[in-house]
Amino acid sequence: MNIITDYKNRQLFLSSIDEKGAAPLWYDTTHERVQLWKQYPGYSVVAWHPGNRWLVLNSPMIIGSRKLVSRMVVMNIDTQEELYSTNRHLYYNALFNAAGTHILLEAYSQKPVWVDIATGETVAVVPSAVRLGDGTYDPFQDVFYFPMEKQKAYIRVDGADFTCTKVKTPYPDLVSKITWWNGQYLILTHGNVLFCCDQQFQPLWQRNFSDLGGDSGQVHGTDILVTEDDALICLSAGATEANGWGVEYVLDRKTGAVRNIIQSEQGRGRIIGAYFHHYVLLYTMKLLNLDTGAVEAFLPGFK
Repeated sequence: MNIITDYKNRQLFLSSIDEKGAAPLWYDTTHERVQLWKQYPGYSVVAWHPGNRWLVLNSPMIIGSRKLVSRMVVMNIDTQEELYSTNRHLYYNALFNAAGTHILLEAYSQKPVWVDIATGETVAVVPSAVRLGDGTYDPFQDVFYFPMEKQKAYIRVDGADFTCTKVKTPYPDLVSKITWWNGQYLILTHGNVLFCCDQQFQPLWQRNFSDLGGDSGQVHGTDILVTEDDALICLSAGATEANGWGVEYVLDRKTGAVRNIIQSEQGRGRIIGAYFHHYVLLYTMKLLNLDTGAVEAFLPGFK
């Protein structure tokens, strides 16, 4: 299950809520209103362009004549018109540039490519070392940063002219995840250390999760979430010696100090994405309070 959170309009885009007849949906939290797109059964929510109100959806695997493929669609939320679609490869991720004119597509065993949405033409190719899910987007500069898998470096991709530049990192370990938020970068390394950095990638503070004890678990970079008021950071760790269901670390956004350690439990469900205020959404469609660690309620309308 995937989720995209639209803080401005208080809306969510979800991949699915039920294995039977699952489809992507739009959820208006203010009015508890749901719109289900049944014409896309089993599709996942991939990317969102808030300015144009365009959403990227991706189908489950399809057995083609010679290989496995999937169908990637760019849809206008308001009209449900398909602006672009392709089923050439087995796609699994996508990102928009600032203008929304081009989309960066990632497919299995293929180099990521920039595609002109209006024409469907490929206009640029990105190095194969790039993994879209590990990188981040800076909307102020219209640039993307993706960590390299085997080198202490980033790939900087310009969203306007699609040029790529390799930038060395100042960290002792390989970078597993980069997240841009409110003018700063959150950098998680393979050494279980989270750095908060300025626009020049110079560290402002750091948090070594291994210092919390031998039972701290390995933090997963895919789960770096920041609350909408810029007060808290939440990261998930895998199984520990004491808890096979894992834990969530809640940090102070400004200092990196540990504000809460939330123990997961069987049946609670792990985090799938950010909700509003100081809440995150769980796979069980329940809301987790990051301040208290309590599972307080189901997402309204999905009891």
